[in-house]
Amino acid sequence: MHYGVALIVAYLVGAFPTAYVVGKTRNIDITRHGSGNVGGTNALRVMGVGPGVTVALCDFLKAAVPTYLATQVADIALWQVLTIAAATVIGHNWSVYIGFRGGKGIACTIGVSAILYTPVLLASLAVAALVMYLTRYVSVGSLLMTTLIPVILFLWRFDAPYIVFALFIMVLAFYRHRSNIVRLMQGTENKLGKSKK
Repeated sequence: MHYGVALIVAYLVGAFPTAYVVGKTRNIDITRHGSGNVGGTNALRVMGVGPGVTVALCDFLKAAVPTYLATQVADIALWQVLTIAAATVIGHNWSVYIGFRGGKGIACTIGVSAILYTPVLLASLAVAALVMYLTRYVSVGSLLMTTLIPVILFLWRFDAPYIVFALFIMVLAFYRHRSNIVRLMQGTENKLGKSKK
């Protein structure tokens, strides 16, 4: 497949609004409930564990599968693989299907990271999960994970393109979490296990 076509397909796959579709099967417009975010955490809070896990898993796969195909099937350069991976996250964050609204890209980030640098992901997830467990803030764990990934990549001497890619994904995560950061500073951020009104 031509690289340009693969890039567009990766975006369109990543843009599939899983939480929105799952919500519609339950007569719920996820963009009008909870945080309005089209992602796993809001799906969990609004629709419960089953739909929340389903959304998170699908969001993981819609980023992991295109990235895997780019690394294992397509005969393309590393930078092209990384841009295809980035396209899935961008698609999720700004979905063409729902007016360029979307999620915050964490499940997709985990999906691409699982393919590109699994040990680094596991190390960052372990720390982030512990912090999230202690604080009960999903946003803190998410932002910590995206911050640790480029740091660990650098410390473990990965090639520069991986580090630049991870820094780009980290910037996207912080941008998408900007309202969460404000609420954290104000002490009003919603904790895991607490339904959002």
